[in-house]
Amino acid sequence: MNRSIPLQGSRTQLVNQLVYFDEQKQEFLDHYFPNSGRERLKIDQLLSDYAKTLEGILAGFTQESLNSTVLIGSRMRLLYVEDGLTESYTVVFPHQAEPNENKVSFLSPIGLQLLLAKTNETCRLKVPSGELEVRLEEIRYNNSGHVENALE
Repeated sequence: MNRSIPLQGSRTQLVNQLVYFDEQKQEFLDHYFPNSGRERLKIDQLLSDYAKTLEGILAGFTQESLNSTVLIGSRMRLLYVEDGLTESYTVVFPHQAEPNENKVSFLSPIGLQLLLAKTNETCRLKVPSGELEVRLEEIRYNNSGHVENALE
C-alpha cells in the first residue's frame, strides 16, 4: 500500500484548515462567539496560534511532524496518571462532535485544553470534579479534520 496517499490527504486537509481559518475566521468567531469578550479573544488567539502551528508543520511536512501535536483531526490516547487507565479521543470541528464516539469539538473544555499539546506532554485537565493529570501517550492525525460545513 502506498503510504504517501494518506499522508497527502492529511496535508490537503491541513492546508484547507489553514485557508478556512484565514478566510473565514471572523465568520467562525461570529457564529460560535457572537459577543465580544474575553472568551472570544481567547479563541481568536488560539486560532492564530493554531494557524502558526499548521504553517510550521506544513513547512517541514512529515509523518512525524503530523503526529507530534494535537490538531483538529487528531486522535490522541491519554493516560490518566492517577489510575493508569487510557482513553482515546478525536479532536474535530464542532459540527462533527460525537461524544458517544469520543469525538470532541476543539471548542469543548477537553478540546480547548488539549489542542496543540505534544506527544508525551503531561497536562492538568480542569474538569467539573476538579483536575486530572493526563499524559498524551500517542497522537495520530486520522483525516478527521474536514472543514466542509464547519458552521453547521
